[in-house]
Amino acid sequence: MQTIKKLNKRQVAKNAYRMIIERIAQSGESIESIALSLEISERTIYYWQKGERTPSADHLYRLSQWLGVSMERILV
Repeated sequence: MQTIKKLNKRQVAKNAYRMIIERIAQSGESIESIALSLEISERTIYYWQKGERTPSADHLYRLSQWLGVSMERILV
């Protein structure tokens, strides 16, 4: 039987932010344009950076679609 590791919500938020920053480095997009693409506020992205808030399932889905990765990749 496979054991599922308990998710660290703060780490999930920081992973999401890290992946956004990597995308910025590659594409030169701004946080503002990314927030618009994801239909979230810039403030939400900064909350993720600090680990103060965890992306909702909807945000994780939109982020995974935007990044072209699975939601699981953001979660681990």
